Amino acid sequence: MTWGDRTMSRLLTTSVILAALTLSATAQDWYREREERFRGEQWRAHLFMHVRTDLEHVWSGRASDKERSRLERTEAELSKMQGDLDQGRWDNGLLNDVIDSIQKSSNDNRLPPRDREVLGDDLRRLKEFQVQHNQRR
Repeated sequence: MTWGDRTMSRLLTTSVILAALTLSATAQDWYREREERFRGEQWRAHLFMHVRTDLEHVWSGRASDKERSRLERTEAELSKMQGDLDQGRWDNGLLNDVIDSIQKSSNDNRLPPRDREVLGDDLRRLKEFQVQHNQRR
């Protein structure tokens, strides 16, 4: 191996390591940002959009075609529910569909444990929101 080949090899190795560290730092930032979104009580007014953001992040680039179809439907349902909530409307049946879909995702062993925990937390928040909303009716 010539001096130029070794230099190129080291440069490539360094680049790969830096890229991996950058991706790791970006992922850590997302989890920290998520924790900030759910501090206090402000998140409740935007719960469905926050859950959609989590779902998009967790499954980004990982879902099969069949899974992607279910996720797209769930994301559309979350968007509809957020719009409805903003207008003072409520669809308990639609929320049950969303809860079922997120339950499937939170139990999916293809996801890293931390991402399953995120979806499990979303699931808990959705169910709590549903109970509180139904008690007020």
